[in-house]
Amino acid sequence: MKRLIIATHRRLDDERSGSKTYLSRIMMLAEEAGYKLSILCLPVATFSSRPWGKIAEEFSGKADIIWPGTLKLGARYWSLSPIVWLRFIWRLIQAALEKLKLGPERWRSPWSNLATVPPAGELSRAARRIADLSPDAVMVEYSSLGPLLDMVPQRIGKALLVHDSFAARSELFTSQGKAFDYDDAPTFDEEAERMASSDVIFHASLNELARFQEIDSKPSHVWFRPTASVLRRRLKDRQQAELLYIGANQQGSRDAITHFLSEIWPHVRAGASGAKLNIVGPVGASLTSDLVTDGVVIHGRVDDLADFAGPDMIGILPTRLMSGISIKVGEYLGMGVPVVAYPVAIDGYGDTLEGIVQTAEDAASFADTLITLLKDKSRRDEMCEAGLVAAETTLQNPEVISALKQLPK
Repeated sequence: MKRLIIATHRRLDDERSGSKTYLSRIMMLAEEAGYKLSILCLPVATFSSRPWGKIAEEFSGKADIIWPGTLKLGARYWSLSPIVWLRFIWRLIQAALEKLKLGPERWRSPWSNLATVPPAGELSRAARRIADLSPDAVMVEYSSLGPLLDMVPQRIGKALLVHDSFAARSELFTSQGKAFDYDDAPTFDEEAERMASSDVIFHASLNELARFQEIDSKPSHVWFRPTASVLRRRLKDRQQAELLYIGANQQGSRDAITHFLSEIWPHVRAGASGAKLNIVGPVGASLTSDLVTDGVVIHGRVDDLADFAGPDMIGILPTRLMSGISIKVGEYLGMGVPVVAYPVAIDGYGDTLEGIVQTAEDAASFADTLITLLKDKSRRDEMCEAGLVAAETTLQNPEVISALKQLPK
């Protein structure tokens, strides 16, 4: 059996939140392509600002875990790096400064290192470990790990997974007058240069794929579609239609649901008496009490999304800050949930979801669309079936499996 090593420099302690679902799904596709999987965590960068870490069972149960420079005690990995422990001490100081409101803002605000290329020494150490293990192929996450591929022996196939372009994200945040949420944002040309050593680049966003392919067509660019479980046999009928929002506790999701509750939800309640909104996922914990009004139910994390499947649950995507692609769209469609979205929320899908997801241009039309759908059972049933078909066909990934099988070239 061929072996694929996936190198990462972010925490993998929760497979259900945010971008970690992309990694989980590419691993499933790699297994279908015939690979035995290993995950290589960088010895310093992966720890972020804490000197200990765990690997979620979703990852450790499917792959061998390789984490150099650590001591494993029980289920936890402890860093042996002085750099990590110094960073942890500084993070504690930052937390104290924030609580006391002391010092400049830049001292009090922790920043993610995800967009930053790790130091050459750390990359070299990881490359030596990869060479010693001699896998058939190696895949890295994010363009910031692209330079690692420069150091990997030529005999090894090289792949890169980009579920969020830092250049695209920076461009979006700048256009919206928002502060970019990572350090060291590259330009598109700089990000393409980071990825230039790849044999194949898997892009979650179809639009980002087209942009990077135009800059550098040498690597093979493949659309990694946000495949989700299709729950056709688990759909539920309800006496009354409800709304559903699924979100991680990150900036785009917080902005979306806060905007919805402030500017759209009151109009929905006025036009559809007794309407109910279900908020699923960690984002619910970020909401202030004044936003959680009548009809809003905070569920937090749930064990099974099938509890919310079916045409009588309308998925909402009031997204205004969106780079990469919204994996929630694929989840909603696989659940048989009719979807209403701002256009930016499905921008990464190109025109593949035209006629399947209903879009609204502003808060007023978003509310009007929801009010109409809440009262129109036949339309919800039509959208449910169209979404399920899209999840079963358009959003599947035979091209990704084929590209993985061809590594190494």
